[in-house]
Amino acid sequence: MTPSPELRKLIDQMLADGGLGKVETSRLEELLKDREALRYYTEVMAQESMMAEALEGIEGAEKTVRFPVRALALAAAACVVFGVGFFSGREHGEPPPAVVKSLGVQVTGLMGVEWEEGGAPDFPAAGRVAFRSGLVELTYASGVRVTLEGPADFSVINPASGSLANGKLVAYVPPGAEGFTVDYAQGKVVDLGTEFAMDVAGARAEVGVFDGEVKLHLPGDEPWSLFQDQAVVHHGVGKMGLTAVPLDREKFVRRMPARDFRWEVTSHGSREVEFDVTHLIWKPSDYRAIFKWMEGRDAIVVRNLELRRDGKVVASDLHEGVTGNLRLVRDNVFSLDVKPGDFKRGRWTLHATIDTYPREGALAGENSPVASVGLLQFEEGLVSKATAEDFIGKWSYHHLGSHYVREFHADRRLELFVNDKLQPEAFPGFRWEVEGGVLKIGVPKMANVYERHALRDRDTLIFMSNHYGTATRVTEK
Repeated sequence: MTPSPELRKLIDQMLADGGLGKVETSRLEELLKDREALRYYTEVMAQESMMAEALEGIEGAEKTVRFPVRALALAAAACVVFGVGFFSGREHGEPPPAVVKSLGVQVTGLMGVEWEEGGAPDFPAAGRVAFRSGLVELTYASGVRVTLEGPADFSVINPASGSLANGKLVAYVPPGAEGFTVDYAQGKVVDLGTEFAMDVAGARAEVGVFDGEVKLHLPGDEPWSLFQDQAVVHHGVGKMGLTAVPLDREKFVRRMPARDFRWEVTSHGSREVEFDVTHLIWKPSDYRAIFKWMEGRDAIVVRNLELRRDGKVVASDLHEGVTGNLRLVRDNVFSLDVKPGDFKRGRWTLHATIDTYPREGALAGENSPVASVGLLQFEEGLVSKATAEDFIGKWSYHHLGSHYVREFHADRRLELFVNDKLQPEAFPGFRWEVEGGVLKIGVPKMANVYERHALRDRDTLIFMSNHYGTATRVTEK
């Protein structure tokens, strides 16, 4: 593109010793919302960065370079993250501040993530996520949802695009967000209102379309259309390097998988139940299975839990637990720890033996109807490692048409609000405590009965002994 005089002037001023003031920085940010302006900006930054490297170590170079050291760092970051039309996949840095503010992208899901060395990134400030295993979901302000499967390395370029250096990606692009673009080393994919997938490994890239249409842009060629159920592998230069392949729908994770599995018991007698948890196990970790009753007059007994990989037992917890109404819940959390030497990709299944809890009085009898429905919640992470500080704050959930907020105070008080009204009689004088990652608090008028809560992550609260859905942390505005 031919840059506008205003854009050239602002870039020159940024690289000069004086730098940009607040007004100029804000204006540069507005100009960089245009994709072509952004590309010109990154080209300049790349050239400035390479000039600095070339002059490094030459005597007197610091006197001849016209831009300050802080601009060099900024230039290198911009060069590496945004590239000049494609992505190297080897070097990454932070996008410049003017771009960071306009990214409009949030991490909306994490599962089984093992980060690259250095730990979790400061996203969105870093503009890049690189991880060894697991799933990361990013959501753009436009509604575009990107699901990444590790090992993966993805950078956000701007509010309508990103770059995939390696890994698997599925992008869902809603109406109104057409034009979303993902660059890779040898080209780019431009959406036309679709759900598409990519698998990039070195110089090889696979692109497939679940729904709709995409345009595949290759250097030196006209854009090439891919339609629903079509896929290609790109392993060369231009269209000559394309090979049509069947779309492998089973290869990609299209959405963050749910951790909740429904179970139902309608008859007497023991039975073994099986749950496929393959997409919930991405690394060695301390996993927990929580059996939670939701409705029905019967409680159930759970025992002999086994976690198997391709039919082989990897971890087990053989203790007996009970889940039912609040009075009957006990020991309903099962530990299934996968050690580093036992972890491999495969089909992971959870097996358990369940039976109805013995009845008393008129309800007893093998011929009486049985009714019990609930959830298995398969967790890892904070569910076993949370501290008291992790629970402090307000937690919101809905139940049977009413809105509830529980506030756990630092002094260990608990307050309950129903439809914005404080319920002072709910937990009068009670104090909560945390042991083994589980928050416990007594129930009024029910001796030796406790509510138990765990954290799926820092913003999701699990009711382990109540039949409510999960609660989300209330973020103060």
